[in-house]
Amino acid sequence: MKNIFLKTSLLITVFAVLISCSSKDDFTGASTQTATSPTLSVELSFANEQTLIEEESAYKFTVSLNEKQLVDVSVKLTQTGGTAVQGVNFDFPSSVTIKKGTTSSSDFITILVDPRNNPTVDAIIEIVTGVEANVGASNSETVKFNILNLEEGDLTIGMEWAASNPPITDNFGNEIGPLELADLRLLLTDVPYTEIIDGADGGSFETYTLTEDMPDGEYYIVADFYAAMDIPTDLNLRSTFNQIGVIDGDTYDFANALNTAFICPSNFFILNKVIKSGGTYVIESVGINNLDEKAIDWTVGYDVLDAFNPAGWASHISTQIDCDGDLIYGLNKEWMEGAWGEEIIREGTVYYTIDGAGNITIESQYLFTTLYSGTEYDYTVSGNGTLDASGKLTINYWLDQDGFSPNG
Repeated sequence: MKNIFLKTSLLITVFAVLISCSSKDDFTGASTQTATSPTLSVELSFANEQTLIEEESAYKFTVSLNEKQLVDVSVKLTQTGGTAVQGVNFDFPSSVTIKKGTTSSSDFITILVDPRNNPTVDAIIEIVTGVEANVGASNSETVKFNILNLEEGDLTIGMEWAASNPPITDNFGNEIGPLELADLRLLLTDVPYTEIIDGADGGSFETYTLTEDMPDGEYYIVADFYAAMDIPTDLNLRSTFNQIGVIDGDTYDFANALNTAFICPSNFFILNKVIKSGGTYVIESVGINNLDEKAIDWTVGYDVLDAFNPAGWASHISTQIDCDGDLIYGLNKEWMEGAWGEEIIREGTVYYTIDGAGNITIESQYLFTTLYSGTEYDYTVSGNGTLDASGKLTINYWLDQDGFSPNG
């Protein structure tokens, strides 16, 4: 189903002159009170972001003044744009009245069932206060409705994100919202993740529908980056599942799932596994960050066999990946400091390549800098090796320090 972005603005305008009153007024007859600048505010009884199946549902909002007034305050609601049709897709009152002598009034935004087979729509509703001449301080609310037009047997998946440690602010102290901070993709992949089958990449939180006629089997639900601001921070992810009459808003939360410092295909997070059989779905929580999953400490084994230690020096080798490739750390560390007697004061980033058969190549590159008797020495490393089917890693490597090698 194709996503349609619907922007609807509910513009709240007060047309009456707002006149404050003392607690002794009975709100009848004349008053000698003078006009003030009261605060007009909007309070929502629901979260700003809603993902729902297209069904009759009502969302309450309340408009309030901080001072009682001597006249009714008429608050007008107007649709200012979008493709939704009032009375077909949604409905709202043309005006809400705050009665004289009171400070608030409530009403509802209603989502309707459209019997036609329409695509899923996204509705963005901006509730704005304070545009009237004599209203002082005010607030505003932006509400987003993801209205899912599902058929029997379809499974709709939603994904939201937020900074793990808010608030994230710009150089002027203004808070950066999650949609400004990062633009994520919601992907449907095979199991294990070797191929992207489908996905959603819109301008807001993502929604994807797995239809009943898609092949049965196992699918991963994956998040990765389309773009992000240059502000390294962790993101919390949330996935939500809906199926008419079967699954009603099942939610899974994943803390510190992705970091905006790494924007590349290698930085992805597997949220869930979906096992599909016709119109029946089993949903499992997975929660795997690919960068973390590929970080391995090779502590069972050894690094360097020599006459000083025929059993081998302890392995401090670790491998991981980043946006530039496969990394290996710790080569020769124990031997260099323990046997050779040079202190490692700086370490480089060593990349290697591995082919489909498990053959490893380390091109010559900077390894580390050591300190010995007050003098610094730069070492490079090169090598080759294998990673076999049992998970055994074997590396043959050579050190070089300006033409001198301690190998052997």
